[in-house]
Amino acid sequence: HIFDSNVLASNTKMGTKTKYALVEDEEKQDTKNNSEDFAENTAGAIGDIEQSSDYTDDSGSTVIPDRSILHLVGINTFAFSYGLLIATFGLLTLPTESEVLWPAQHVMLLAIFLSICGVSQLSGPVAGYFSDRCTHWSGRRRPFMFWGGVIAIPSLVVLRWASINHNLNVYMVFFTIAMLALNVMYVAYSGALTDLVNNHQRGIANGLMGAFTVIGASAGFTCFSIFLNVQSGYYFYAAVVAFGVGSALVAFTETPIDPSSHGPWTWREIGECYYVSPKDHKEFYLVFVSRTLYYMGISVQAFMLFFFRDVIHYSDPQRGVSYLALCGQLTGATVCVPMGMLSSRIGRKPLIYLSSGIIVYAYTMFMFARSLPIALMTGAIYGIGNGTYLSVDYALACDTLPCKKSAARYLGIWGVGAFIGTLIGPLLLGPTLLLFGENGNVDDRGAPSYDTIGYIAMLIVGCIFMVIGALVIIPIKSSTHQNPQEDSDSHN
Repeated sequence: HIFDSNVLASNTKMGTKTKYALVEDEEKQDTKNNSEDFAENTAGAIGDIEQSSDYTDDSGSTVIPDRSILHLVGINTFAFSYGLLIATFGLLTLPTESEVLWPAQHVMLLAIFLSICGVSQLSGPVAGYFSDRCTHWSGRRRPFMFWGGVIAIPSLVVLRWASINHNLNVYMVFFTIAMLALNVMYVAYSGALTDLVNNHQRGIANGLMGAFTVIGASAGFTCFSIFLNVQSGYYFYAAVVAFGVGSALVAFTETPIDPSSHGPWTWREIGECYYVSPKDHKEFYLVFVSRTLYYMGISVQAFMLFFFRDVIHYSDPQRGVSYLALCGQLTGATVCVPMGMLSSRIGRKPLIYLSSGIIVYAYTMFMFARSLPIALMTGAIYGIGNGTYLSVDYALACDTLPCKKSAARYLGIWGVGAFIGTLIGPLLLGPTLLLFGENGNVDDRGAPSYDTIGYIAMLIVGCIFMVIGALVIIPIKSSTHQNPQEDSDSHN
């Protein structure tokens, strides 16, 4: 019984009413009888813990056991699939398909596709709401992962047919379905990570989440550069989703919840899925605002293609941006897990401050970069900052959840912060570039170029977003370092 002392210690610290008692005979029974009674009753306690649900209930706090590294890897495998699809779809597949499906208006079509990607994230809070209430025998998250995969995989195959036959309408419909299914699965994955990982291991779990997301993106770009094209890519996407879903179904060791624990759903509760009270849930609200500002700040990367053309004067700007992305992804993947583990020791907020500071430093270097080597070195530094952020942002959201029972719902709202940030950021950065950098010059194709001062102004605005996003979380206290032995959920 290797957990005996831990169970007793944690129950004593948490004040939980245990379902067993150590029988102490007033006449002092002999040592053998005492040992037998202790072993029998403690084994019952361990059985109760193993059968309990991984969320806080009215009777007390639930202890979530430590997971093996292999189990944590299995839980986070879907992050690899998600990172691969989102990165390569946005930077490779959609731009190519836009030129094929609507050559005359390919820029407008690409904007529509990216808007669909963003709007589909609005399904997250509702999907999380129903996932939190799911009473299926396999658990709360598995059904959403399974059916999300059942819908997404055929949709990806249909996209290949629509592309070959130049059918824009069919492509648009099934692309929307695939993105909705992918986001539903991501919400289920986020909720499962909260359900299955305790406070002590949340840092390393978040580090694995960030690392797998970055590694997935890097693997996708590598595969497309070596042996994949857009048409074969759809089969590859389907296989990657199947792999991620299959791993999740095995790794999500869930306990089904009591069917009587939730009443019937209401439209009012559906509406409340999209609202977080800045008064009642102040800390989670601040995390949401900070995440939104962060993604507003990193929206600078949307203009890197023009930066390489107008400032670096690289002959092939697209190739230059690919090199830049690869440098950032490699360094980001390197730091994710170590930073995640460090956050469990020193807390989440210091690493948010650190990541924001590193990215501000990188943006400052970009202001003075005039050659490819300097730009790539700066991109590697940026990747360290981004990897640091990815290693703790999810953990910080989990630390401040208003209600652990509704984890998927609130994490769906948290995910919408990225959509809002990537939507608003370019709308502010683009006009800044135009206001300060427009010079009236155009290239042979009629594309306008911009002065360096415009890019500097844009980078300064990005720095401001990053600084404000870091300052916003100063009042948060729930992310302070906790004793690893204290595994209880702190939010009711």
